[in-house]
Amino acid sequence: MKKNLAKFVLTVYVLSTAIFYAVIPKAEMGEGLAAVFAEKKTEMNPTNFGIMCISAVYPNIDIKPVKAQSGTQEGGITQAGIGQTGTQESRTKGTGKESGSTEKPDVEVVVNDSDKDTKPRVFGKDPVVLIVHTHATESYLPSSEGNYHRKGRLNTVRDAGDVLAETLDKEGIPCVHDSTLHDEKSYNQAYSRSYETTEALLKKYPSIECVIDLHRDAVPGKVSVATVSIGGKKCAKYSYVVSNAVETYASNLSFVRKMNETATKNYDGFTGNILERGYRYNQNLSSKYMLLEIGYNRNDIEEVRNTAEYFGKILAETLKKGN
Repeated sequence: MKKNLAKFVLTVYVLSTAIFYAVIPKAEMGEGLAAVFAEKKTEMNPTNFGIMCISAVYPNIDIKPVKAQSGTQEGGITQAGIGQTGTQESRTKGTGKESGSTEKPDVEVVVNDSDKDTKPRVFGKDPVVLIVHTHATESYLPSSEGNYHRKGRLNTVRDAGDVLAETLDKEGIPCVHDSTLHDEKSYNQAYSRSYETTEALLKKYPSIECVIDLHRDAVPGKVSVATVSIGGKKCAKYSYVVSNAVETYASNLSFVRKMNETATKNYDGFTGNILERGYRYNQNLSSKYMLLEIGYNRNDIEEVRNTAEYFGKILAETLKKGN
């Protein structure tokens, strides 16, 4: 009996591992499966997927999940790059109006400074641009604690958003910068919470024409990231992630192309790579909605701030043209 049971358990484990790699690759895992692992506080990997399958058939068998080793892909930065690195996309398709992410579900974010202000900052009257952050805790060097996430504003995408907002204001473009920590409790529902925030601010400020969801990309381990020199300043690269699964796809794509036209003509060709994806990313909320990724977790914050400043100038010029 025990021998037959052992053979069956081994068969289930082998099949589940094959399914994990061949049938449901990580890029296609939805919130349902991610939520199961998050609820159990377990790493999403083939070993634990097999254990979960065995436990479902034989609940009385006590098999402990395996924790990933520190410094590995599973135990380190779980958001694979979706930019120019060629790594696998981690932002996964959500249900309904939102898209989720599998980057460290329910990540514990470290609090290490006193700046917890998340209230929207309004620059000027009748704002034209709204800046939000679905993953507001994403951070850059020199901050690396909390798996490159932190609640404090300094050295995060909110820091970059501050520079972008201030640049737009100087260029005569009124804007709103919201710093709500949509990913504070769980990445699984970050896009849902971001959707609600964006929708509410669009109703409050009907003058808004353009929405920017500002993120950063990520690379594993201590991989170095490329930079570019613009106007004598070292800048992080940036990219646009455009959803082709929403009704505003054509207008959103057209707008980022016009942004690149402006950058090509007047900013030394400092354009952003355009990446199309079949996930919604809340981009149905505006006809000029940009999921903007400035740099990577391994970029220094000064490189990111420089890019945010140039991007603000490019955006201001594009909007002033009536695009």
